[in-house]
Amino acid sequence: MIKNMNKKRLLFLGIIMFSTILMKAQDENKGVNVQSYTPSILINKGQTEFKLFNNLYTQTQYFNENSTKLDAGGRSTFFTSIMEYNYGVSSRFTIGGELWYKAVKIGANPLNVLALTNSPSARTGVSGIGLKVKFNPIKKWHRLSVQSSLLVNPLSDPESKNRDQPFLDNNRHQWITKMFYDKMFKDKFQIFTQLSTWVSIDKELSSESSGISTPLEVFASYFPNKKITLYVQNQIWPSWGGSGISSYFVQEGLGVKYQLFPGVELEGLYTQFVVGNNVGAGQTFNVGLRLLH
Repeated sequence: MIKNMNKKRLLFLGIIMFSTILMKAQDENKGVNVQSYTPSILINKGQTEFKLFNNLYTQTQYFNENSTKLDAGGRSTFFTSIMEYNYGVSSRFTIGGELWYKAVKIGANPLNVLALTNSPSARTGVSGIGLKVKFNPIKKWHRLSVQSSLLVNPLSDPESKNRDQPFLDNNRHQWITKMFYDKMFKDKFQIFTQLSTWVSIDKELSSESSGISTPLEVFASYFPNKKITLYVQNQIWPSWGGSGISSYFVQEGLGVKYQLFPGVELEGLYTQFVVGNNVGAGQTFNVGLRLLH
């Protein structure tokens, strides 16, 4: 009974804190249109940005080495929560940090992963923490930017080779570099592109367990008004090995962003893995929050 009371108090305090943040953001950000700050455009000097993006991936099938979709013998679900903080040092340079929290659950109900438990069929933990920089390399191209981040994986045995638990993450650190660019068309349409390199560094510095991926993403967005963004996501993600592409997938989805208050934006996204090789054939459900002031 005491535990239930404590949980209710924590939930109540969480709601009050969240409401306070939203009201403060609304007061401080009058006139700030989050829609105009695309991922390609850096925040201004002295501005801060907080992002929370939650991804739930679930699968019952996978693509084999011949790109044939096969039954996986059960459902596995992965949950990833990414928290970001960015600070504008200047109009062309931003510093920030990231924290990644992951969970996995083996079972029929994908929502059970949100219980964030540890058991023979589940595991959770912080899978990445690190710093990042973002800059505009060419002043006259203000819609072009480059971001580089280094994420350290603090988990012990994340692949669960010596544990009676499911696989949670690769036993690697990540060096991620992204190049962003977008183009507006008549104030209602936008094409956004993102080309990245994900360098996976094995914790034991084994060259066989390290690797590189070069995902390319293209988003087509439509702006019905200054508060709503509708977009289509297309992504191809090849991973490279010693003899060329070791695996790949194509992911497509539909998303919406809504500016709840000035400086406060909510996001929802659904995607499917439509083509692949040596990867899962699942789907994702995503919810995001962005605060800018």
